[in-house]
Amino acid sequence: MNKALKRWSTLTLAAGLIITGFGYTGQATVVAAGNTKNIAVVPSVILKWKGTTLTQKGLISNGNTLIPVTLLRDQLGLSLNYNPGTRTYSLGSGYRQLNMDVSEYGVNTNVNNFYLNEYEVKNIGGKLYIPFKLMSDYLGYEGVWNSELKSLSITPRLQNDLEITTKVLESNTKDALFIVRYPQISGLADAKVEKIINSKLEKLKDDFVDASKEQATKRDSSIEHTYQFFQNYVVSYNENDVLSIVIDQYGYTGGAHGGTLRIGMNFSLVDGELLSLADQLKEKNADYATELDKHVVKGLTEINGYVEDYKGVTSESNYYLKSEGIALFFQQYEYTPYAAGIPTFVVPYQQILPKGTSMFK
Repeated sequence: MNKALKRWSTLTLAAGLIITGFGYTGQATVVAAGNTKNIAVVPSVILKWKGTTLTQKGLISNGNTLIPVTLLRDQLGLSLNYNPGTRTYSLGSGYRQLNMDVSEYGVNTNVNNFYLNEYEVKNIGGKLYIPFKLMSDYLGYEGVWNSELKSLSITPRLQNDLEITTKVLESNTKDALFIVRYPQISGLADAKVEKIINSKLEKLKDDFVDASKEQATKRDSSIEHTYQFFQNYVVSYNENDVLSIVIDQYGYTGGAHGGTLRIGMNFSLVDGELLSLADQLKEKNADYATELDKHVVKGLTEINGYVEDYKGVTSESNYYLKSEGIALFFQQYEYTPYAAGIPTFVVPYQQILPKGTSMFK
């Protein structure tokens, strides 16, 4: 089933999930017990917010700095809500909203309904902690680590001056369920550029809806389950006059499972055009493809079931930007079996660009 609508089973939570209200809407905390594995944790990571030392502390688990969910509510001012029907905690709002589905098996995490399985939210000592890497990548924060003091100084990430709103199309017919979420931007200084970007996002949505509706008309009524078509997105980069949006389009038309197509849309906020890998890298390093290939080949060969037919990076290869590097990705079945998902390899900018060269200057 699609990750975007995956729900944990309705089994009762082991040892109980206790929700405590704090007297006003949106204030909740978790005291959860369950099948928490033994975790190597070094407590007492000092946390700072805009230079001020906070009373709550972080943890280090398996090399990852973990931040208490309650700190984001109490010190960073994010709303925290709980839905008892789905056992979901929602932190923040809008396209950066972090949703955490809690069960006896663990915590299933998504940002804006886009599931991110590489980030593990942990239940430690009866409290929820999120990796700072998740905050940095998708929630709009950055940090400076001081190894001597074992402290992490957190600040808001300086991002492009624009607003991003999620639009939703939803319908349920006898043949198919459609839930399509897509972004629209506003507040950009150049209205013409804003219109160009929104038009491209609209067209991608319209093409997906049209193709899905056509497939739904071909559904065999003898098939028990209706078809399903979902689109979700997440913003991976929004700085330096560049906006990167990752969009997943999922379809289920019968069989053991559906399929997902991933699309990386990397917009220049100067003219609204989509930027290819060549647009981003060729002037800075004419041999960028060779450098990227080294990382991709290494990553692919470590995946069980790799078909060994890698064709190499081209100017039109699929990618999106992250704060630390370029994320190259490949579709399901392109080089690996379905179980491998969508293989993604993040290559740090400094490993692609000549020394002293900046990606965005």
